[in-house]
Amino acid sequence: MTKGSARKSVVKQEEVSSWVYILLLTAVAILGWVLGKFDFNIGKATLTFAVFAYPFRYFIANIITKKYGYKETMNGISYSALLMLLFMIVSSLLGERNVDYIPVTGEVFGYLASQMINLTIYYYLYMNTNGNKLPILATYVFAMLVDNLISMLFISRMTMVDAFWRTYFVTIFIEVIISIILIHYDEKKILPATNRKSRRKK
Repeated sequence: MTKGSARKSVVKQEEVSSWVYILLLTAVAILGWVLGKFDFNIGKATLTFAVFAYPFRYFIANIITKKYGYKETMNGISYSALLMLLFMIVSSLLGERNVDYIPVTGEVFGYLASQMINLTIYYYLYMNTNGNKLPILATYVFAMLVDNLISMLFISRMTMVDAFWRTYFVTIFIEVIISIILIHYDEKKILPATNRKSRRKK
């Protein structure tokens, strides 16, 4: 096998692997939407089981960023958003014969906006810091604040009452706890500073 063919083989394997992560990101995004149909109560706050899936969307996107770079992750987020939108529309048509586009728009828009915020900040931290946990946690929290606010505003038709904010902050609190656990594994995967410098030069 020549060097050229060996290099092509490696590139092909990388492309296949990136699609595995992208499909996993899509599956988690769709799972979050499905779990959003089921409610549970914590005190006076009514939450959905999607709260347990949302932090994993940023965790998987961050893995793609570290393995394949900013551009590949942006493509993956776009593909996953499109596939999630198609799944929402098809499942709604098959189940209810009627699509409520307002919450669907909020879900997709919130997902894209929060993922792009997370990706941009996380990529900067990845390339320029040693993987301190607090800035990474702050990135997760900021992305989730945006995601939940947008999606909940669309679901509630832009109506904000006491129950809205109660649910909002309890949701963020639970997602932060899950994110702290995820960051423990995220931090271990960050490359040493010397490797980041060499990668930045490329």
